[in-house]
Amino acid sequence: MPRLTISVAVLALLFVVSFAWGLDQSRTRQQMENFLNNEYQLSFYNTLSQVRGLEVLLGKSLAVCGDSEDTRLFAEIFQQALAAQSNLTRLPVEGIAVARTSKFLNQVGDFSSSLLNQSAMGVPVSDEHWNTLRRLQNQAASLNNELHGIERQMERNGARFWEIDQLIRARRSAAAARPLDPAETEFRSINREMEAFPTLIYDGPFSDHLDRQQPRATGGEQVDQERAREIAMQAVDRREGVDYQTRITGTTRGQIPAVRVEVVGRGGAKDDRFTVDVARRGGEVVWFLNSRPPGAARLSVAEAKERAERYLAEHNLRNMQVTFSVRQGDTVTYNFAAVQDGVILYPDLLKVTVALDNGQVIGREAFGFVMNHHRRPNLEPTVSAEQARKKINERVKVSNVRLAVIPTDGGGELLTWEFRGEAAGNTYLVYVNANNGRQERILQLVDAPEGELTI
Repeated sequence: MPRLTISVAVLALLFVVSFAWGLDQSRTRQQMENFLNNEYQLSFYNTLSQVRGLEVLLGKSLAVCGDSEDTRLFAEIFQQALAAQSNLTRLPVEGIAVARTSKFLNQVGDFSSSLLNQSAMGVPVSDEHWNTLRRLQNQAASLNNELHGIERQMERNGARFWEIDQLIRARRSAAAARPLDPAETEFRSINREMEAFPTLIYDGPFSDHLDRQQPRATGGEQVDQERAREIAMQAVDRREGVDYQTRITGTTRGQIPAVRVEVVGRGGAKDDRFTVDVARRGGEVVWFLNSRPPGAARLSVAEAKERAERYLAEHNLRNMQVTFSVRQGDTVTYNFAAVQDGVILYPDLLKVTVALDNGQVIGREAFGFVMNHHRRPNLEPTVSAEQARKKINERVKVSNVRLAVIPTDGGGELLTWEFRGEAAGNTYLVYVNANNGRQERILQLVDAPEGELTI
């Protein structure tokens, strides 16, 4: 009888322990679901707010009259578009569902940046640019309405972004295709609508009309799928000790035809999910993005910069120099330009995004680099730095001077002397043609919370 009593007591204790453990696991899972849902929800409502703000700002831009207010307004549009694109890519939907929408936001940012430069030089908004602004404002209004439609649907159906994320993951792992979540269907619908809008054409170094050029860094043989998987695996920033798998998810057409590869972590790194585009000719990595949401920041911006530089060196991209950085939440994106014989090559642009929680490189965008990178045959100036300095206002206190290749509005390039200097408490970059001594461009550097903004 005592043995029976002991056995019953032990079983009861095991039941209590098991129940408590299960309850704790359930609570932990619930907390994780709530945390991720809050993160996704924050990104969605930030996107919603920023697109709404973008529509308003683009509307205001139609009334600009060529004064200092223009510069401030175009700077706001640039920052708003950049922030909206960043938050959009953090949503738990397939990349293909938001690709065209993301490209639209990128175009708005690039176009406003181009107008910023013109405004800084005192060039008023032309009729052609005004019509482009009006078209962009209409597109932003359409996008705003569609996003509000998703918001209403989510509220009506009581859906959570965590559930969308789970459905997508389940569909990826299932042998048979599963139906799309209604919210993801709406995002795909928006994407199709954005594709119906014409591609933006404007004057500027990163304009889409430059897509018509042939990429310079995609020579060589055709890359088959197996080789594309190898290149993608080597390119992404994998966590140490984690096993990763690759699979081909499709191909892309356009100016740089590419094989699309997905690189996914296993075990404790299942949230590591990279989408990588590998150029079909030559095997250059056009871009990659890790969809995992970064945790709370532990690294400083300076430490993240060192990590970005180390990543490039590890991938044989050594002659690169940081020209710009912007912080968005718990990530920092650095713009790197190629360097040849000490000359900065601004058209050869490569962007690296670092997560501040663990220093992992979660994004790489090399469209400018792949399109433009090549060895320039003649980078010898005919105008000396001393001669070029005479073209700058004597009130500007120059702190640094170097040679730089800059893009022209028509897609060409100029060898210039870049002077960095201060005047009346402001910092400027002045570009003087190194072959004829003509002043080509003046940019102002503005310290913003996210980083140093060039206008």
